Amino acid sequence: MTTPTRQIASKGGPSRRTLTWLAVIMLLVHGAVLLGMSGSLDFQLPDRASVQVRPLQTRMIAPPTPPAPAVAPPPKAHRPRIAQEAAPTPIMTPPEEPRVSAPAEPDAEIAQASTPTAETAITPEPPPATPAPPQAASEPTQSLPPAEVLPHIPLGALPPSSLLRYDLTGQEKGLTYYASGELNWQHNDQAYALALSVKAFLVGSRHWRSVGDITAAGLAPRRFSDSWRGERAAHFDREKNRIVFSGNAPEAPLIAGAQDQISLYVQLAAAMAGSPERFTPGARLQIQTVTLRDALPWLLTFEQTETLNVDGQSINTVKWVCQPRNRFDAKVEFWVSAQHDWLPVRIRITQVSGSFIDLNLRSLEKLPPLPQTSKATPP
Repeated sequence: MTTPTRQIASKGGPSRRTLTWLAVIMLLVHGAVLLGMSGSLDFQLPDRASVQVRPLQTRMIAPPTPPAPAVAPPPKAHRPRIAQEAAPTPIMTPPEEPRVSAPAEPDAEIAQASTPTAETAITPEPPPATPAPPQAASEPTQSLPPAEVLPHIPLGALPPSSLLRYDLTGQEKGLTYYASGELNWQHNDQAYALALSVKAFLVGSRHWRSVGDITAAGLAPRRFSDSWRGERAAHFDREKNRIVFSGNAPEAPLIAGAQDQISLYVQLAAAMAGSPERFTPGARLQIQTVTLRDALPWLLTFEQTETLNVDGQSINTVKWVCQPRNRFDAKVEFWVSAQHDWLPVRIRITQVSGSFIDLNLRSLEKLPPLPQTSKATPP
């Protein structure tokens, strides 16, 4: 019997050896193909990378080039516009003149700008309107009655030595308080001493004092002082016609008839007693009044009569007003009565801040004359 392989071989099919060699050949061919594919991948990867990176690099380089020209034009465009906006006026005025000589052009342009065109013709019109306000402001002052100098006072017209006591109502920083005040007035034929005192609980006391001589013209102060946490004074140097202050204020010239802040009350009382017919509502007096820092003329206005309640009685009074001279000055008002020898029955001093003191007469007591030995001693 024959085997199956032999039967296959005999039939003309491939032998086992042939199949084996075919298998080996096929394996070699597959190996060569795989090696060839792997080599192509190795070469294609860098080629693909280069192909992919190059367009990315060109895209990154390309963007900076377009924005650079786009950004550059705007500032350049704005700068010439500003120059063109500033230039039109000189260009419009001298269109025909050349610009060769640079120094000569400004002079020509200035001359031309000051003379022609409708625009320069309009500019002169506003100036006439500016002087009008000062003229309008000066008119009311001319309509007011002129201020007079305080007249000379007969010696017998001085009020007698008296002590006036007041009830005081005050306000400081919104706090209302009550206190008492006194006006101590004494004089003889040659000298006087005057003191205004204010005393308040928890506030303390303050004293204004004036001493001086009695002359044919009335009171002639020599020293005015204010005692409040220390003393300050103003000295009347009549030999050199000057006023010297104890503080740092500069000296001031002394004018005839000058008074201080409290001697003014008595001087006016003597003037009204000596010639009451000279004082009518609306009358004004200008008196140099000395404070602790200056010696400026005070303008006093004589106002209408008012009825006040003084010590339980209704009396007729007239009011003097001294308006503030500047925004830092106080307003002084005082009421006088013939029944009280024209001495003040009420005094109100209002500060710029709104704080004030208001003294209303409670009683009046006659005092003996000032002793002759104490010529200028404060009471």
